[in-house]
Amino acid sequence: MSLQEKLQKNRDFWEGNPMEYPLVIVRTGDVFPAKRMRANDPLLKRGRSVLPEDLQPENYAEDYLSEWMDFEKIGQDGIYTAEPCNGFPWMEAILGAEIVGGEDAFIARPCCRSIEELDRIVIDKGNPWYQKYLEFSEMLVKLAQGRFPVAQPILRGGSDTIGALVGQEEMACGLLEEPERVKRLFLQVAELQRELVADQLLLTPTFHHGRSIGFYHLWTPGNVIWYQDDLTALLSPRHYETFLKESAERICEGYAYTMMHLHPASFHLLDNILSIKTLKAVQINKDVGGPSVKEMLPYCRRVLECGKKLILGMGFLDENDIDAITSYLPNQGVALVLVAADRDRAEKLLNYIADRSGKK
Repeated sequence: MSLQEKLQKNRDFWEGNPMEYPLVIVRTGDVFPAKRMRANDPLLKRGRSVLPEDLQPENYAEDYLSEWMDFEKIGQDGIYTAEPCNGFPWMEAILGAEIVGGEDAFIARPCCRSIEELDRIVIDKGNPWYQKYLEFSEMLVKLAQGRFPVAQPILRGGSDTIGALVGQEEMACGLLEEPERVKRLFLQVAELQRELVADQLLLTPTFHHGRSIGFYHLWTPGNVIWYQDDLTALLSPRHYETFLKESAERICEGYAYTMMHLHPASFHLLDNILSIKTLKAVQINKDVGGPSVKEMLPYCRRVLECGKKLILGMGFLDENDIDAITSYLPNQGVALVLVAADRDRAEKLLNYIADRSGKK
């Protein structure tokens, strides 16, 4: 498939045009993004403190090029996208959390003992981690040479970031004891993400007059921003409306293409999330130990019925999952993001989806 054909298929997804089968993006290798980069190996040691000088962008160049070439060998709809050290907790690091290595991922340790202590946190563009993020972006632009887009990686929203900085229990208590302070902190996190992404956009050129959603390799016809807020699972619908909806709206403000990453544990908030008018798409994860794809499909349909685009997957979906999806959901406005062990498995899944969808 040519690049122009891929771009058109991605455009069709966003515009809700008729499609022969859902948009399909496949990634091979480890499900943990930090482990996909060999340059991270010396840092992913349990308890090892990670400092800004430990992340040298040039050390990652070979990893990105290898990923890009592997991605291009698969006949899929995705467009390879490079992001600053995906899987690294950028938001938490910029706001003062200590970052340490784990066996599979980087871990942000709390830097404050109470919600009150978080008042000292400010958005500082001179922060070494902020500058490191931009340094990565500049390196990737030079590396790409126009061959692939450079975009935003996973960036965590208000509940995730504040929960990391002060601890999940302290954040939950703060919702009850310091509601105005917590709401203000959530908005502060939203402003940080907006500043960081805006500065990255200034450094990174468009790709065929569009941008891309990093991590999911999904091209967009215009500027895009996206986020995850997994600790929303701790909130009731009323608390979400009171504390987080405004910050979610703020993150999305002014962007033509927006997306929120969602786990099934937050399905009780789906109606609240879908009421965000500026939210363009919802990405729903298939979690290990969580509900089956078949059990998630009514929630997926609700996303589509509310006029949002659906991005489903980011896990090891099998043929039974694909049967359920293609039987229950339309092709248009649906993207499947799959993880496959290797290229052979990826190609088999792609062929199965095309064959199965053609029999609708």
